[in-house]
This record gives sequence, structure tokens and C-alpha cells, in this order.
Amino acid sequence: MNLTKYQKRHLDALVTFQKKNPTVWSLIAFRPLSLIPIVFIIGLSFAFYYFVDPLWGMFIIGMSAGAILRIFSHARFSVMAWPVTKEVTDWAKVEALRDEGKLNQSSTAQRP
Repeated sequence: MNLTKYQKRHLDALVTFQKKNPTVWSLIAFRPLSLIPIVFIIGLSFAFYYFVDPLWGMFIIGMSAGAILRIFSHARFSVMAWPVTKEVTDWAKVEALRDEGKLNQSSTAQRP
């Protein structure tokens, strides 16, 4: 089975959180590069507030705050659902898929 990069990262996350239960912060910090657009938008919104128009700046700050709250609430719900997910997951299959993905990756890297 050829796994996509997202699927490989998801399997890595499952294995990581199998050993140690996730927290909201650990879920968000697992992929820190995904926060770069949010930081950029927040910086842009404060620039709008101070240099262009305070009303537009406040509007964009509110939109950014809503997006951040949504991300944190999804992470919180994932943490709340983790005990059930951990219980119903077939960990042997997760390990097999993860190892198979690593084997496929190394075999494609060796091809000329």
C-alpha cells in the first residue's frame, strides 16, 4: 500500500500518542509549521489596526481569534475522544502500516 505523506504523519502521531496520552498543546505542537499562516495573519491584522483602519484591524483580529479558538477546540475534542480511539485502534495494524510505509519509502529512494 502506498501511503501519502499525510497518512505517514498520521500513523507517526498515533504511535507517538499511544505511548503518551495527548494534550491540547502536544497536538498543536506536533506540527508547528502549520501555525505559521496564523501568526502571519495575526501580524497582518495588527498592521491593519495600527496603519490602515482600526475597524478593519479589529475585524481581522476577531476573525483570527475565532480561527484560533476553533483550532484549540478541535484539539480539545480530540483529547477528550482519545481514550475511545486508543481502545478501538488495532495497534498491530498501525505498526504494520507504518513499517510498510517506511519500507516503500526506502525502496523508492534506492531506485535509479
